[in-house]
Amino acid sequence: MKILKVLLTLAMAVLISAVIGTAIGVNPVWIGLALALFSMTPRPEGVLQIQLFDLARPSGSNPGAGGGLDSEIILIHDDDIDWPNYPTFADGKISTTIPLKSGKYMHRFYMTQDVLEPAFKKIKGGNIDSGGYECSVKGFYPGIGEAVLKWISNFGYEFKGVVIIQNCADSTKYLIGEKCNLVHIDDIQTKWGQTVDKEKGNDFTFMSKQKNPMAIYTGAIVYDPGSASW
Repeated sequence: MKILKVLLTLAMAVLISAVIGTAIGVNPVWIGLALALFSMTPRPEGVLQIQLFDLARPSGSNPGAGGGLDSEIILIHDDDIDWPNYPTFADGKISTTIPLKSGKYMHRFYMTQDVLEPAFKKIKGGNIDSGGYECSVKGFYPGIGEAVLKWISNFGYEFKGVVIIQNCADSTKYLIGEKCNLVHIDDIQTKWGQTVDKEKGNDFTFMSKQKNPMAIYTGAIVYDPGSASW
């Protein structure tokens, strides 16, 4: 089959050379040589801007250990962000401080540290070249007091923005949410804890379906200096 394909290609090249040479008054031999050189020139099979590279094992004796221990989340409301100056996601990071409108701040949202569950996964689009990422963080707010019920009443459906997950043990911060693909509250479940070994409080799940995966955030955290929230 390969020999037949080569012969057919040569025959086609001779025919094309004769036609083009006759039309423009050039020796068909030169046209044939030009076509042969073009056919042998390697051409890209696709677009690959960055070459594949090795990915070494993470350092440390137990790199997969943990579960969100010693962590907290920080909420930034959509209306408080200066979106025209929002930093660019690059190489898995956002390295510039998220710009806020004048008089606006980032806000702590307490969750019991040992149950904070950040996660993200690849989601499929309509074909193999499309899709995105589902990023989320789930955690538990203890108790069913007035403050948390007030927060749920005001923001249970209304919160849209970005979320920073701060690992206090090594100061690493992760960010979910991006411009036009904001984090929302996907679920709230209240537990009444009828017995002493059952939790009484609220499970919150913050989620975003976005273009980029969860990012490492190396910018500053800007708290309200007059807040007594912590």
